[in-house]
Amino acid sequence: MRQEFTFYLDWLPNVQFAGICWALDRGLYRSAGLNVTLVPWVEDGYGIVEKVVAGGLCAGSAEDNLVVSARARGRARVSALAAMFRQTPLVMMSRSESGIRSIADLRGKRVAMHCDGIRILEGMLELHGIGRKELSLFEVTHDLDNLLERRFDAVQGYAVAEPLELAAKGVSVSTFSLRHPKLHPYAQVVFAPDEALAAHRQTYEQFLRASFAGWCACLENFDRAAASIRRVGAPMEDPEREITALRLVHQLVAGGDGAERIGFIDHERWAENLRAYRRLGIIPPDTPPTCALDTSFWQCGPRAEGAGAHALTEAEVPNPDLDNR
Repeated sequence: MRQEFTFYLDWLPNVQFAGICWALDRGLYRSAGLNVTLVPWVEDGYGIVEKVVAGGLCAGSAEDNLVVSARARGRARVSALAAMFRQTPLVMMSRSESGIRSIADLRGKRVAMHCDGIRILEGMLELHGIGRKELSLFEVTHDLDNLLERRFDAVQGYAVAEPLELAAKGVSVSTFSLRHPKLHPYAQVVFAPDEALAAHRQTYEQFLRASFAGWCACLENFDRAAASIRRVGAPMEDPEREITALRLVHQLVAGGDGAERIGFIDHERWAENLRAYRRLGIIPPDTPPTCALDTSFWQCGPRAEGAGAHALTEAEVPNPDLDNR
């Protein structure tokens, strides 16, 4: 009998979760003894951490600052296990004619951010010596009309989604990444409640192994990845745009290192991010540098030797030519 397991997404099951869709569609979870249900994001007044804490045997996906803040502030005992995106997909978007090309150009502008990115932007402003009052900053929910109807001069986007969608609507968009040597957030962090992790360690290891096997496989075959998204997820309307998005996803997931370190969270980078979050007041000043981080469930490459969860070997990566749904 397979173990029931829920995965709460911080967005829709599209290219951002291509590896998860592959694992679900092609039976990797079933082969691992899991019956995985994906729960897409909906705006219902509850945050992603709240949903996961109340979700039983489950995991969730979120920006690192949301997980760390919940743990450091005592709102939830949760831990980050791995990161699906090793490069942040967070970008600032503006109309090309706006002249906004860098964070310095946001001075005097109307800027809109989502709840998962507003503190990141504040951190970037602080690192670049830009005062919070030098621009008008608003927290909003996702809405392409925020830029289409010129409600704001610049808005938050994900590199693999909104810029492509706006371009399809005839809007030329300029973007720049929200990334700095002292603040490079991890996105789509897989996290879970500590209580469930302690009671079901093997289940979480199996979930992570199947998930990242799915990621390794789908990054090798974009057409089959798109097919899996169509069957179990929420595909883009334009198949060609979806393939373009999957190519961008490949860069974010592999992070320049290829599959060898897929999913890996670097302790030093995590600690650097936490130092920025402490300066911003997102977390208390005495928060330890490894707060909310437990990489013992998923390790990869040379560091995986001797660990409970080990790296995928070539033989263990599913053959994309085999559809074992």
